[in-house]
Amino acid sequence: MDEQQGFLFQGTDGEAEYDIDQVREMAARDEPDGVYALAMAYLFGWDVEADEDRGYELLEKAVDLGQTDAMALMVRLYMQSEYDGIDNDRAAELAITASKDGIPEAQLYAGLAYMDGVSVQQDYAEAARLFSLAANQGDQEARTTLGYLYENGLGVPKDEAKAFKMYRTAARGGSVNAMFHAGVCLEFGTGTPVDIPKAREWYLRGAQMGDAFAMERLGHLMMEDSPGEGFEWFLKAAMEGVATAMGTVGFCYLGGTGVEQDSEEARKWLRMAADNGIEEASEALLDLENQ
Repeated sequence: MDEQQGFLFQGTDGEAEYDIDQVREMAARDEPDGVYALAMAYLFGWDVEADEDRGYELLEKAVDLGQTDAMALMVRLYMQSEYDGIDNDRAAELAITASKDGIPEAQLYAGLAYMDGVSVQQDYAEAARLFSLAANQGDQEARTTLGYLYENGLGVPKDEAKAFKMYRTAARGGSVNAMFHAGVCLEFGTGTPVDIPKAREWYLRGAQMGDAFAMERLGHLMMEDSPGEGFEWFLKAAMEGVATAMGTVGFCYLGGTGVEQDSEEARKWLRMAADNGIEEASEALLDLENQ
């Protein structure tokens, strides 16, 4: 175990720090905050040996006791595919409940529920309201999604310039998703003048942080000046499962663009793209078979 860190609680007399034994005592009395803190201790190995099963058991108990931070954590773990004890509808319900306590992460997930109509009637205006609340507390993913609503005029007046500024702010704040959107705006002149070098910068930052779609767009921008580098980015995106990138890799192998011509590799990648619904890849495979 790492050095003991303690647990902070907000009470009527201000903030207080408790050790793990005090947290255990609180949990034994079924105090919601204590149960939640002990759940985190077991889930993340804070001052105890990590025990995922015990952590989730306590997290579920904290949620049942109405602890809204526990609700927000449960939804996040579910969204990250780390917890399967709830479904989409239950996640939406918990997020909406927790959002009423002003928890920005819960406001983000509640906004997504209203945007997609999960467990509630689809309501873009309510989604925008919740995203705004979370963004105002520094949640950059909420700011990014709010930018998407402004870009497309969903629940708010369409304002591409405002959307770009939101993407740029969120990207500067570390949102990988926003880096991609900022790059797209700069590449195609959405809400801002076209600036290919700046678009390339944002795509590169996103790609280096693992965004497969940024890798693909970077590949497109690199192909003219540096086909070899462009191909490598397409290949990385394809290996991350981007179907259109699979097709592009196939065509690169087919024509020897940025890589040595290789008909067998071309067929392999075109077949994968075709299996993922890329019509151009299917047509190219038919042409190859008819040669």
